[in-house]
Amino acid sequence: MPATSSRYEAVFRGPLNLLVLLIGLASGVAQLADVPTRIAQWALTAVFLACLLYVAVRVWHIAFVVRIRQLRTGLDEATSALALQRAGHQHYLDAIQRISEREKPLFQEAVEVVVTIGGDDESDRIVEKRTTSPEPLVTHRTMRPIVPTDTDRLARLDEIEFKASRTFAGTITALPLEQTRTLRVWLIFDPAMTTPTEWQVEYRPRGLWRPLRERGWDQLVWEDRLPAASGSPSAFTRFQVTFLFPESDQPPSVKERQGYGTVREPFRNSRNQWEVVWLDEKPAGRRYVWDLTQAVGGR
Repeated sequence: MPATSSRYEAVFRGPLNLLVLLIGLASGVAQLADVPTRIAQWALTAVFLACLLYVAVRVWHIAFVVRIRQLRTGLDEATSALALQRAGHQHYLDAIQRISEREKPLFQEAVEVVVTIGGDDESDRIVEKRTTSPEPLVTHRTMRPIVPTDTDRLARLDEIEFKASRTFAGTITALPLEQTRTLRVWLIFDPAMTTPTEWQVEYRPRGLWRPLRERGWDQLVWEDRLPAASGSPSAFTRFQVTFLFPESDQPPSVKERQGYGTVREPFRNSRNQWEVVWLDEKPAGRRYVWDLTQAVGGR
């Protein structure tokens, strides 16, 4: 603010004071000289108008400086309040994340993931269908959507059009737990699940399979490392992933790098997509890595 005040003082105060001084000297000289009455009246009127203009500019300048100071103070206060609010918000998110990571799941779950590899970025889509058996109930949980990780920019729920729904009565509220490069979602079930419940999430991670379309190969990684409260190495009772590839003259391939689970031969479905089904009937808290290949350009 001192710099702003000095700048306006240099622009207004100096020139106006000089102008008033010159007008005052001219009027004094005019009074001493033999000047006609009409010309003297005009001179005095000019002096009055100049002084009035000077006062008006000075008042405007003072009001302007005061208003700028008020706005600067308000902006500083709002910035401080926003910083405190964000710090408190992040504190709650961190606490929720730590609790969810340490808490063993009180449920068993059969999972089917449908991975649609589109012909372009807009067509990439993921659907996760789950059947959860509570032990004894589930009120909330967290999950990580499958999103591109080749950028430091964090994907947001609205960008991937994230939707969560239950087969029967009830709602699922999805809240983001932001992290660097990955996205974690906190799901709240209302009412709580007390019996086996079917539900699903779907989203569109645009550009997820761009490397596969451009170079003909890519990979998908899934971490299943949450031991259940019952002592089982995984909360999953059945884990299936269905890969849907775009139309092509040559069939694609899917292989789990460590040989976990079984994979069926590619076949064309009713939509003329290539479909590959991978299945693990006995999940055991593993890290799965699938290598995918498909001819570039569909040839």
